[in-house]
Formats: sequence, C-alpha cells, structure tokens
Amino acid sequence: MSGLRCPCARGPSLATALAVSSIAGVAAAQAPPPQQGYPPQQGYPPQQGYPPQQGYPPQQGYPPQQGYPPQQGYPPQQGYPPQQGYPPQQGYPPQQGYPPQQGYPPPAYTPPAPPRKRGAVELGTLYGMSVGYGAGLGVWVSVELGLDDPGVFLIAPAVLGVAAPIGVYVLDHPAMARGVPAATATGMFLGTAEAIGIVSVQYVRTSEANAWGFDQLVRGTALGSTLGSVGGYLWGYYLEPEPQTSLFVSSGALWGTAVGSLLGYGTTRADQDFGEANDPTSVAGLIGLNVGAAGALGLSFLWTPSTRQIGYMWAGAGIGVAASLPVYLLYLGDDRPPARRGFIFTATAMTLGIGVGGILGHEGGLFGTGPTSEGIAGIGDWLSVESIAPMPLEGGLGVAVAGSLF
Repeated sequence: MSGLRCPCARGPSLATALAVSSIAGVAAAQAPPPQQGYPPQQGYPPQQGYPPQQGYPPQQGYPPQQGYPPQQGYPPQQGYPPQQGYPPQQGYPPQQGYPPQQGYPPPAYTPPAPPRKRGAVELGTLYGMSVGYGAGLGVWVSVELGLDDPGVFLIAPAVLGVAAPIGVYVLDHPAMARGVPAATATGMFLGTAEAIGIVSVQYVRTSEANAWGFDQLVRGTALGSTLGSVGGYLWGYYLEPEPQTSLFVSSGALWGTAVGSLLGYGTTRADQDFGEANDPTSVAGLIGLNVGAAGALGLSFLWTPSTRQIGYMWAGAGIGVAASLPVYLLYLGDDRPPARRGFIFTATAMTLGIGVGGILGHEGGLFGTGPTSEGIAGIGDWLSVESIAPMPLEGGLGVAVAGSLF
C-alpha cells in the first residue's frame, strides 16, 4: 500500500548518524580541551571584581533630592513674596512723595535767553546813512583822481553809493546785536559833523588865500565818517548801548550845535556884521557839538532815555524856541540893544525846554521808578540804576542811588 512506508528504509541513515556521533565522542574524549586550562571568563570576571554600580552607588549615598530639598527648605514664593513684602506702588509713590513740579519748578532751569537782535528801525537808519557814506567816498575818489568831466566824476559816487548798503547787508548776516546798527550810524554822523565843523572853523578864521576849500572838505568828511563808523561799531559791539542811547547822543550833538551857535552869535559886538560875527559863531557851534555829544554820552551811562522822552525833548526844544520869539519885540527901536542879543535868551529857553521835556516824558516820574518804568539808567547788562531820590542827612541833604551791578 502506498500509505505505509517500510521501517527498513530509514535503517542505514540512523545507523550512520549513531556511528558518527560515537566517533566524535571518542575524538572529543581523547583531545585536550583548551577551554578548561585558561578560562578568561572565570579567572578575571570584571563584572564581579569591580562592580561600579554596587561599590559607589551615587544615587543612594548622596541623594540630593532627600538631603537638600530646595523646594521645601527655601520656598521663594512663600518666604520672600516680592509682591507683598515690598510693594513699590505703596511704599514709595513717586507721584506723591517727591512731586518734581512742586519741589523743583522748571522755570529755575530754563536756558538763558538768546542774544537780542537789532531792530528794523535802527537797521534802516544804517542803510540810509550808508548810502550817503558811500556817495561821499565816491566824491572823494573822484576828487583825488582829478576828474573834471561830470559824467565820469559821478561814476565813483554812484558805484560806492550802491556798494555801501550791500556791505551793510553782508555785515548783518548773521544779524547784528541790538544797538550795533544805531551806534554805527551815530558814529558815522558824528564823524562827518566833526569834520564839517573843523573845516568850517578853519575857513572862516583864516585868510582867503589859506582857507580850505571843497577838496579839504571832501577829504575831511571821508576821513571823519570812516573813523566815526568804526568807532561807533566798536562802541555798540562792546558796550551794547540801547538804540535810544545812540539817538540821544546824536540829538545831544544837534542840540549842542544849535545852542552853541545861538550863544556865539548872540555874544558878538553890535558893530560886527555877519561876515565878522560868523567866526565866533562857528567856533561856538563846534564847541557845542562836542559838549552836547559828550554830555549826552556821559549822561547815558547813568540814564537811558526812552524814545518817548527823546521825542518830548525835541518838542521841548521847539516850544522853548517858540516861547522866546516875543523877546525880539523888546528890541524894537533905535535906542535898543541889537536884536542878536535875543539869541542868548533863545538858547536858554531851548535848553530849558529840552530838560523839561525829558522830565515830562519819563514814564516813572522824575525820581524813582513807577510800575511802568524799566529803570532810569543802564550800561549793557551789567549796570543799571533803578532809582534816584533825595535822602535826608544829619545837618544836610543827600542823594540816594539804587541799582544793580553785574
């Protein structure tokens, strides 16, 4: 039958396997076993001789979690609660404890005021004076060149008359300080007036052959106006006078010239005609020019008049002259003194009118300063006189002057 296999068919195979196993066993029994003579695994067992895990167990010997528990020993949340222990909002309220607005007011730390700039009126005055100054220099150039042709002669005055205002424009960029243009114009005027006065005195007091003429007048005015302009600029730059001071000095020069000329002509002899009487008149006018300018300049160191006061002074001068006119009626008649003597009274009335005008024009009164006054004297920013008043003394009367220095 096909489903049954004969047992004898596996006999040789089993017998063969048994024979091989027997031969191998005999061979193994006879051969020396190398594994038993030098067993490296048993002689030096590194795992048992030096067990690092058991000899030094870092986890058990020094357990940082149990010995020093930072979470339990020093709980920062509970021990030092910054929100509760030091509340900055409640402990140090900067708004309430140290209010900067009340303790240190900001106006105490404001920066200094910028330098004062010149005004439009004084700059316009300098522009107008510069036109005349440039034209005068041009005339001097043409005279020195000996030009006779009118067309050629007027070229230099025309060119310099335009160039001088351009020079003022350049000088004013950046803008000049307050008072400098007015002082420069005043110096230019005084220098020119001084030169005219000197030439006039020389002309009337010398012979016709030695008298100075037009050429000397042109040279004198060119030199005087130039020196006066430089001096006026330095005066305004270093002493910083107010524009009203420059106006006061110029007015003083004109008042002095008028008063001096009136006094000079009024004191001449009755038998002198005008040609002879003009000699002392010119001399007195030149002296009055210098006395008036110097007096006004010296007075300006103690008193800075306002524009209103100067206007009142001019009005007072005119009123004084007008008030003196009726005196000339008293000279009518043949047996009366010469009418020129009336000029002495006119000069006196004019001087008094100037003084009264200065008193009436002062906003703060004659002595002291009122609520609307800004002081009665000043030199730049370092000296000011605030009040002048009589002061009773033992056995006499004195004057009290109050102000500030520096």
